[in-house]
Amino acid sequence: MALVYAIINKETLLHICSSKKVSTDFIINKTKLNAAKVPLWLDTTNPALPTIKQAKTLAACLHIPFAGLYMNPDDIPLKSIPNIKNLRTLQGAAAPDDSSLNIAMVDVLLERDFLIHANTEFGHTAPIFSPNVPNETDPVKWAQAIRAQFSIDLGMQYKCPSSRQFYLYLRNCIENNGVFVHCFVDVPIETARGIAIYESSLPIIGINDEDCPPAKSFTLIHELVHLFKRESSLCNDMNSSANTAKEEIFCNAVAGELLVPAQALRIILREHQFLAPYSVNDIQKIANRFSVSREVIIRRLLDMGEIDTIEYDTYADLFNQEIEQERERQRIAREQGIKIGPAKNISREAVDRTSPSVSKLLYHGLSEEVYSKQDIARHLNIDQRHIDKFLVEVSKWIK
Repeated sequence: MALVYAIINKETLLHICSSKKVSTDFIINKTKLNAAKVPLWLDTTNPALPTIKQAKTLAACLHIPFAGLYMNPDDIPLKSIPNIKNLRTLQGAAAPDDSSLNIAMVDVLLERDFLIHANTEFGHTAPIFSPNVPNETDPVKWAQAIRAQFSIDLGMQYKCPSSRQFYLYLRNCIENNGVFVHCFVDVPIETARGIAIYESSLPIIGINDEDCPPAKSFTLIHELVHLFKRESSLCNDMNSSANTAKEEIFCNAVAGELLVPAQALRIILREHQFLAPYSVNDIQKIANRFSVSREVIIRRLLDMGEIDTIEYDTYADLFNQEIEQERERQRIAREQGIKIGPAKNISREAVDRTSPSVSKLLYHGLSEEVYSKQDIARHLNIDQRHIDKFLVEVSKWIK
């Protein structure tokens, strides 16, 4: 059967890769396309073209619509990669290939643009971000200031039935006070867990969608501290290791105190008679009470002097081993074609991934007949059959 080639605009393809700072090696490794052919497709002087299937794979890799490869370069909506302070703890001497991260940052910036333009279209005004920054460096005072400004109520935290619901609660509290919160996709956890992009209006917190809800909650507060400091930053270490930058240690300390206030933790330990040495079951119960991860709890216990460094390292190693064993179990199951765990809930994942302000606008746009369900599905990049469940959950937020 004859191959059908995509008559794409190669200048557009090159423009997209250049603007998003995407390397050829990344495209080859991500797509598994022919390593010899990809450079030819990026060469505007070479007549070689990808097939339709190959071009669709390229578009998916670059997070652009397939039709975009046929457009003129100036017609492609793109954003410049912002200057961000790199506070990551990176392994190895070689600089990492941040192509996936660059693609993700452009995605988040474009989603913020969508929100701004849609707000204008509907006559909505975004809340103003005006941080009340403490005049001291005590993490406890910072945590208290953030809790007060964003109305993060400890009683509501205790009432959340799951860590996911607590994450959604936190996210809404923060977005209601003028911050744009959105998850980015297709970026390994070790590359980045969070992004803060400071703007005087509608600053951005980007969170890695691969993370679990407790980790997302921690990243959310961590990046919010960077915005309070009017910093744009790129972060991946939420554990305050020996190699962690001082700024990161401070942000981690504030996030830990906000999510698990020392005074509240002492009350929980006393009322429930949790006594040292704490069992893994004890730590899990405490984590469930605050809707955070076990890692946050052992760090708080260490900071409060309830456990020592040796005990902390022992717990941390144990939890890391459990995570690695679970990942290996899932990897083997995938190789064997065995499905494990509950089926993916596509609509819920879309809710967790998407800025609540954007979700509300999509819901409002449907009711005003500005958007169709097909438009919403296309925007969320999910099948249309999942839209009704997405809208049902979003409707619960509409006042």
